[in-house]
Amino acid sequence: MSIWKKAGIKVQITGRSKIAAAIITGALAVFIAVELAEFFKPEVVLGKWQLLWSVLCALGAGAAELISVQWTGDHGPVRQRRAMIVLFLLLPVATLTMMEFLHGTFIYNWTPAVFAENYVFMLVIYLVFFAITGNIHTPVTLANILCYIFGMVNHFVLEFRGTVFVPSDIASAKTGMSVAGGYAITPDNQVVLATALFVLLLVVAHKMRMENPAKILVRSVRIGGAAVALVFCGLLYNTDWFADHGMKPDFFNQTRGYTNHGSLFHFWINTKYLSVQEPKDYSAEEASSIVEEMLPAVDAMGEVQVGEESGQMPNIICIMNETFSDLSVVGEFETNEDYMPYWHSLTENTVKGYVHVPVYGAGTANSEFEFLTGDSIAFLPVGACAYESYVKGPQPSLVSSLGALGYDKTAFHPYYGNNWSRDVVYPYLGFDRYVDIGALLGEDLVSEYQADKNFSKYYKAVREKFPEENVFLRRYVSDEFDYRSVIDMYEQERSNTPEKPFFMFNVTMQNHSGYQYTYSNFDQEIYLTGAMEGKYPKVDQYLSLIKKSDTALQELIEYYSQVDEPTIICIFGDHQPSVESAFYEELFGKPTSELTLEEEQKMYVTPFMIWANYDIEEKTVEDISLNYLATLLLETAELPMTAYQQYLTELHKTLPVITTLGYMDAEGSWYRMDDEDSPYAELVENYRKVQYNNLLDKRNRVNSLFLLPERT
Repeated sequence: MSIWKKAGIKVQITGRSKIAAAIITGALAVFIAVELAEFFKPEVVLGKWQLLWSVLCALGAGAAELISVQWTGDHGPVRQRRAMIVLFLLLPVATLTMMEFLHGTFIYNWTPAVFAENYVFMLVIYLVFFAITGNIHTPVTLANILCYIFGMVNHFVLEFRGTVFVPSDIASAKTGMSVAGGYAITPDNQVVLATALFVLLLVVAHKMRMENPAKILVRSVRIGGAAVALVFCGLLYNTDWFADHGMKPDFFNQTRGYTNHGSLFHFWINTKYLSVQEPKDYSAEEASSIVEEMLPAVDAMGEVQVGEESGQMPNIICIMNETFSDLSVVGEFETNEDYMPYWHSLTENTVKGYVHVPVYGAGTANSEFEFLTGDSIAFLPVGACAYESYVKGPQPSLVSSLGALGYDKTAFHPYYGNNWSRDVVYPYLGFDRYVDIGALLGEDLVSEYQADKNFSKYYKAVREKFPEENVFLRRYVSDEFDYRSVIDMYEQERSNTPEKPFFMFNVTMQNHSGYQYTYSNFDQEIYLTGAMEGKYPKVDQYLSLIKKSDTALQELIEYYSQVDEPTIICIFGDHQPSVESAFYEELFGKPTSELTLEEEQKMYVTPFMIWANYDIEEKTVEDISLNYLATLLLETAELPMTAYQQYLTELHKTLPVITTLGYMDAEGSWYRMDDEDSPYAELVENYRKVQYNNLLDKRNRVNSLFLLPERT
């Protein structure tokens, strides 16, 4: 008698199962073979072992599909039930392995406590699906599909953007999809292994069957699963139990948090912080008092008493240049030539420096939100997009201030108008008009491209419509064409409304991330040299794009140098690029996960410049964050400011930098946002209260703090 018979197990192999097993194994074999080179790259740790595991998963998937197991004998159903329960309890470990490998994490490196919290969390997910379905195989299938999708999204978001996928990213998914064409979505060894394991898990789930399950057992598990899920959610959202036991997001470094504490578990805990809690002891009256105490020049009614005005209302052109940065702020490296020669040459009538921005690699809208409103992303949930979540009605801003002074106000962005909900938000901020890529190139032409995604056809049509212009650089509108369009719109508005000073806020597109492709319309000019030569092709392409931006800026400034009307140009970058992480690690001399607060801040710095075609005081601003830049612009232009803007001017003297990572005082000391022992904790909390009144407490907003009276 065989061991299988003694155990009451009958193993069958059918012709149908042979065919299915061959198809599954063959498909996975081809998938692995296509990406075989990925496993033997020098930078891939344990590449051969990962290849072995991929092959074993592929063979396992085939074997699982090939074999059909039946339980025989009087005790067969009981034994089957026990085996299925054991398998149900073990499979969450495999699910975690599959998902975390997509994040680049080996779960056996976790501490026992971290493993336990992730295992229990995954088991709860299994139980929730069991409570919904009432059988044993469907929960395994659904849970693994969910985790595989999450793992893949997080994997590619991390690769493209340099930061992990957080809950608030869901609100901006439409914007993310619109720029996905600029990235190369190709499998790597992590994707190959995770996919092989995912297929194996699906096959196992398909084979899981429980004949004649005890109804009372099923009912108990369904009720118990639902109850445990409710307890988990109650503990997270209604108490601080998880946080008190060390299970809270790593706000300082979300990527590190995902690595050390589990990606999906960390993602779920982040959801607790999606809503903005009212500051302790907040009231509209308190917010008003905070501003008044900071500014003696504000009377009891909140009227702003401005000093002597120059009488001139210069044209103001603000350019937030997409992914414009000077990577030398991170560390020294060599290139074949200067990639920002014109920028470095400008000294006359300029205010220059480096500005601390709230995002890295992506999140453009949050940078422009800080600049236009003076509010800080630091007081909003991690990863939240202010435009998508909080600007739901008229919002005081730099735009509304200039509108009150009589400016004509145009927003211009040479890409899709609904990205980041700009088509909805810009009117709320006070813009008179919004020129997007449809208005720039023609609605019919852009709509046709959005429908068929045939870029070659789109590119040809644009070339025919603008034969004298270099409209595109790679797949995006070039800074050259963007700036010429700024000039065209300026000249048109001067003809239409010469009595009004001109204001434009322009968000460019040329330098947007995705630096791995080669293009026929893009010439590589800049290369890393020395020890880094040939190591980082994404950096090479990025620096070459910055050189193109620099050349385009020269043309723009040379034009306005000849304009008789006083004009100010303010230009800054929204964030640094998502390039090879190894490049940053080589500059720092350590993994990015080990950076201190001061070191990581270097990845959140971009250059800025305020230039005028008339005499202004030249200076270098050593330390400033983006929430202060608009007030510096107004100060340079000698224009009246709201009470809130004056408050920010004063706050900058004490805390010149406030970002999502932390803040810096005038002496250069850094503090984390949640540092309750900081000597500036109360000052930061006061800023939070004033911002809350401006952005979130709209019914009780003290408008006299945030708005200028309309000029008649």
